Amino acid sequence: MSVFRIIWLAIKDLFDELFSLIAVNLLWVLICAPLILFAIFLFGAGSTTLSAVVALLAVLPMGPSNAGLCTVAQRVTEGRVISWRMFFQGFREYLTLSWRVYGLWMIGFIVIVGNLSFYSTMASNIGGLLLVLFFYFLLVWCGLLIYLGPLMLLQTDKRIRVIARNAFLMVVGRPFFTLITLILMVLINALIFIIPIIPLFLTFAFLAIWSFRATTTLIAEAEARRLARQEQAAQAANNRPNTDKGRGGQVRPRD
Repeated sequence: MSVFRIIWLAIKDLFDELFSLIAVNLLWVLICAPLILFAIFLFGAGSTTLSAVVALLAVLPMGPSNAGLCTVAQRVTEGRVISWRMFFQGFREYLTLSWRVYGLWMIGFIVIVGNLSFYSTMASNIGGLLLVLFFYFLLVWCGLLIYLGPLMLLQTDKRIRVIARNAFLMVVGRPFFTLITLILMVLINALIFIIPIIPLFLTFAFLAIWSFRATTTLIAEAEARRLARQEQAAQAANNRPNTDKGRGGQVRPRD
């Protein structure tokens, strides 16, 4: 399924439950935006260390709030009834797990951005190569953010390394799909600075639904490939000539 087909389905989902999703989006903004905006302000002002500390603190409200958004997004994509109360249901249910998942992601993000900032000041070929390398790491790391939240809910195995491994396999297994999705999501987030009223009402709920659609699509495609391989293996086994012969060239009966 193409990226744009998934976007269209996410838009339909958004408008099917518009008013409930506006309420959920407002809840996310009220809970998460203050610390995130403060961290961005400090980084822009040059207080990088303090910005990193505030970004880590922002995980405390943002992690479970993302889990709440994903809980609502899952029900929307499955065609089930939602309400704003389900946001707090997901918030409570995945409180600890979301802190661990998004806390580790934020630590990695801070390390990568710190290295990018450091190597951008080096006027050498090595500095330039390392800058490109860490920029690639940043793309992969941000790509993980598309799949981490949905996998946190969808997987029966809730271990961090399993969630991280599967998210990483989705990123590297479908790099162009992930890159195009990530670029389009960044462009939509840019609307925050152009039309501030849009993120207040819709943006983050839409991104959660979009991420859930993208994740379930890749899971379905992977499952289809696995079943196709099994069918091919079974057909190959059925077509394989039987060489288990007894004396005189007769086929020896199997037990």
